[in-house]
Amino acid sequence: MTTAPAAQLPTERAVRFGHQRWDIENYAFNELANEWHSDHVFRHDPNAIECFLLLTFLAYNLFHAFFALNLKAAARHDKSQLLWARLMTAEFLQEMPSLNRSP
Repeated sequence: MTTAPAAQLPTERAVRFGHQRWDIENYAFNELANEWHSDHVFRHDPNAIECFLLLTFLAYNLFHAFFALNLKAAARHDKSQLLWARLMTAEFLQEMPSLNRSP
């Protein structure tokens, strides 16, 4: 259902928009909740929630852009996104200074 006039938004396009929205719900938000564990916000201030969501969406989009646009098809073919995410996490953690080392 839409309030847009048929002249501006033909029925076929409205249906296509609805299906695209369902894809976002079914794939993006599902992945964010189940794989990225972004189902809980630890601060309940509206600005903190907004920042958390924006950073989460940014990380999600950057990861998927890297996966789709930067990796060659041969590298994507036999390796899962989860493997690439774990490799990136390991690389980030390796670069962080150890908290146990004395200065």
